[in-house]
Amino acid sequence: MKKINKVKYFFIFLIYLWLRFDPILYLAFRKNWNPRYEFLAAIFGEKDAEEFLKHRVRLVIERNKKQKQIPFITPSIVDKKINIFLKTKPDTKTGRQKRRKIIKKLIFWSLNPDINKENIESYKTRFAVIDAFLGVVFQNAIISEIKQILDGLKKIVFSRVTYLGPKGEPSPIVHDVIISGIGKILKFHFNEIVRLRDEKLDKLTKIKLIKEIQDSKEGKGALAFSADLKDNEFKPKYPLDKETENLLIKIIKHYKFSAWPDSRKKAENLIKSMEKSLGFTIE
Repeated sequence: MKKINKVKYFFIFLIYLWLRFDPILYLAFRKNWNPRYEFLAAIFGEKDAEEFLKHRVRLVIERNKKQKQIPFITPSIVDKKINIFLKTKPDTKTGRQKRRKIIKKLIFWSLNPDINKENIESYKTRFAVIDAFLGVVFQNAIISEIKQILDGLKKIVFSRVTYLGPKGEPSPIVHDVIISGIGKILKFHFNEIVRLRDEKLDKLTKIKLIKEIQDSKEGKGALAFSADLKDNEFKPKYPLDKETENLLIKIIKHYKFSAWPDSRKKAENLIKSMEKSLGFTIE
């Protein structure tokens, strides 16, 4: 503090502490600092008392900023996290824990309203996160990580409360990357179902094949074609289980009603393309 002599400042500070923390004064004046200011002004002069209190207010503001520093997250920061994820091997407990923490952090950055408010281009950050989640991260993820990714995606799509107020992801650019990413995953999924079906055709009788199709319709899911696979972290991710398939289709159908015309059209075209390729309506 430059305008008040150091010795004088020391004595003002001692009186200030007494005025601030004395329980009797608190009961008398509560948070009203006018009487306290008048007392300081009477002893040390109005100019020094006012300058001292202004300085204290600045210190409090700066301290509060340090206590609640909101990180400024950019796509480059996201890319660094994703690179660490890809370099971390999932075949050890420590590696799996580290990868789960990275996914959790990326989801947090996408959902946190303060972080998104801090960065006016936060949609670019969410784009980078979701593009990786539905692309390179998904393709390199083990089973538990896929579940974690999809749980986060579900929150981003259906329950992300933005600082603007409405629920759900607001950016059309992020809508589009979600639709594109899910479209690619579903394409891999349905292609694998067809491949496994054709493979079974060479081994099964017609009656047994019909029975497996019926089992799938009754809720046993796409894995009815690959029941011999062990249920573990490192089993093939395709075909997807029925719950995952239903969630991804639900998200695509959700964007048929997007606020953005281009996103609506993209979702509708994707559904039509898949139905045409499969030869039946997606339910």
